[in-house]
Amino acid sequence: MAIDSLQITGVRNLAPLVLSPSPFVNLVYGNNGSGKSSLLEAIHLLAYNRSFRTHKLASLIQNEADELVVFARTGTAQLGMQRDRQGNRKIRLNGENLHSAAELANLLPVQLLDPGMFRLLEGTPQFRRQYIDWGAFHVEHNFFRLWRQTQKCIDMRNALLRQGRCSDEEKDIWNQSLAQHANELTEHRLAYLKVLEPLFQHYLQLLDAELELDLGFTRGWQKDADLYELLTESWERDKKQGFTQVGPQRADLKFKTGGKPALEVLSRGQQKIVVSALKLAQADHYQKHHDTTCIFLLDDLAAELDFAHRKALCALLEDLKCQVFVTAVEPDILNACWQFPEQVARFHVEHGRIQQQ
Repeated sequence: MAIDSLQITGVRNLAPLVLSPSPFVNLVYGNNGSGKSSLLEAIHLLAYNRSFRTHKLASLIQNEADELVVFARTGTAQLGMQRDRQGNRKIRLNGENLHSAAELANLLPVQLLDPGMFRLLEGTPQFRRQYIDWGAFHVEHNFFRLWRQTQKCIDMRNALLRQGRCSDEEKDIWNQSLAQHANELTEHRLAYLKVLEPLFQHYLQLLDAELELDLGFTRGWQKDADLYELLTESWERDKKQGFTQVGPQRADLKFKTGGKPALEVLSRGQQKIVVSALKLAQADHYQKHHDTTCIFLLDDLAAELDFAHRKALCALLEDLKCQVFVTAVEPDILNACWQFPEQVARFHVEHGRIQQQ
């Protein structure tokens, strides 16, 4: 998977642009605030209908513009999205309107490494569940449907808890339904992690042979307990809290090194290596399953990494033969990192205008 042509209008400080990026490495460089990250943000917006920098999508639209538009051609599809200040959006595939952003995510698999990447380790469990579910979504064709059904059960049960009263029959219906869907969802998550973990360990060793990390998973309730029984027993306690306290919405990944939580031991640079290994493993697994590659967006790759680790990461990205968009203030900091420098396309950004060098 690679973007052959990219058109962007009305996004932050970017001047309207049309780019023909390399199918391999695209080095985007320029001063801080010039628009480098905005280019990556636009691609992420097309893939996921959300920004990796803000929840307020209206702030992405230029002050003088009424809307933003991002359009891309790949080898198999024409993808487009449009969003105005009122929050109205249009998502299109080959000229036809789509009703779900999930359909675009399936067609444009994007992996992101940015300054917010540390949330995968230090943030709330939600970020780690999203990481697992991204992979399961792209492997198991009915995973998204099952995830939505599970979320519906949680929402309905929470609504009954806040309502404060309901029949025993209603309680039982939603406890049973949630338990059934939760068990199926968890089996998919566990199956995905079973395949992913050896790939993660492989990439972790290639990036830093001295790093050792154990990866664990908690499903959101006791391993040997029956979730239906737990939900039934916890009804009154949940009612006092107003929400369901056990279930797959509490699932989490655990990282330990030397028996201690990784965050207590690892430096900032080592944390970046761990997250990079997680994303490389996920991209590798996706490629093996779909026989096509992910697109990597790397915002400020050089931060927290010394030359040896930058070079190792760049080499692994090249080995995956995936399309990469990577930003830097100065190109020299990454020039010596590539195995095949002749395949690197360079784009200079200045005051929102992008020119290929």
